[in-house]
Amino acid sequence: MIEFARSRHVDATPERIWPFVEDVTAWPRWFSEAERAEVLSGEGAGRRQRMYGHARGKATEIDSVVTACEPPNRLRWQHEAERVDGKPGSVVFAREATAEVTIRPDRVGSLVTYRLLAEPGSLLNTFMLRVLAPRPIGRSFEASLERLAALAEGSAAPA
Repeated sequence: MIEFARSRHVDATPERIWPFVEDVTAWPRWFSEAERAEVLSGEGAGRRQRMYGHARGKATEIDSVVTACEPPNRLRWQHEAERVDGKPGSVVFAREATAEVTIRPDRVGSLVTYRLLAEPGSLLNTFMLRVLAPRPIGRSFEASLERLAALAEGSAAPA
């Protein structure tokens, strides 16, 4: 398993940050990889959701299921299917991928951590994840956490 993680202090309570994280339709406001997102069915743990975006110049879709929903501190989801230009394909170069956002009280605000755990499943995916992916994934996570902080620290209410 290969892990990518970034953390950031946010000058807001977990309760202020949580609505942006829990509501998948709000992800495009802060998550740099999301252009659109929707709930397919359910709510909380077991909710099925889809995120649309672009990677490497191609349209992407990731279907996932929420595996942990612990308001206002943790949302975890497992990728179930990935499509590139409408066809089955790897968006994150992994046989299995799990992502989570944790929000912990921290002094005068919160420490927010975004993690991705990826099981490559092949030598090519291992190379991609260990050599080529760390820098762009790190930049994406940092930009996303910066946008999330701006939303939560500002006066913008969740959509």
